[in-house]
Amino acid sequence: MNNKLLAERVTVLHNILSTTVEHYFSPEINEGQRGLYETILGAAIWYLPSGDELFSGKISYEAIESLKKDPATTKLVEEHSFPRKVGGKYLYELYRHHKGAFTETDLIEIYKKTLGKFNLVLKSENDKLKKWQKFKNSGLTDDVFLETASKIEDFAYGKADISLTEFSAVKYKEFKQYKAKLGRKNSKLDKSSLTFVV
Repeated sequence: MNNKLLAERVTVLHNILSTTVEHYFSPEINEGQRGLYETILGAAIWYLPSGDELFSGKISYEAIESLKKDPATTKLVEEHSFPRKVGGKYLYELYRHHKGAFTETDLIEIYKKTLGKFNLVLKSENDKLKKWQKFKNSGLTDDVFLETASKIEDFAYGKADISLTEFSAVKYKEFKQYKAKLGRKNSKLDKSSLTFVV
């Protein structure tokens, strides 16, 4: 991950958070407006740099089976277990909880440990998860949001009937290299000789 770029973008994200938090919690705005604030902040999270170190080490069982049967056509999705819009709300709530003493360093740590983490799933599984990652569909309580938001991953994966298993970062890197070699055009490499073993 590009840590210099992360720090630069977190400065902007923190600025947006700190200058809009008062409006976000104002009783004068409606739920639609509050939702827009969450979406804007969530979208900003999406623009933070990613990297292999954010991989959780988890992959779905279906994705593993697909890799075993046909790695060449398997398309893995880096699925962020903490939905972006929920992430926006989470940051507002954290900022309020810390009474404004929520620093850029805190934000970087939250991103690396929680908001930026991803699991590997198939595209079809990612589509199934979307419905259940909306906080309003989770059945989790809003009055203790900071305590319950972290449970949304378990809830969504359970409802979408997706089970995870271990998959090393080394294996994921090998798979990406394998796919890159397959995708090379005008290569003198005999692609039929390429293999990937789970």
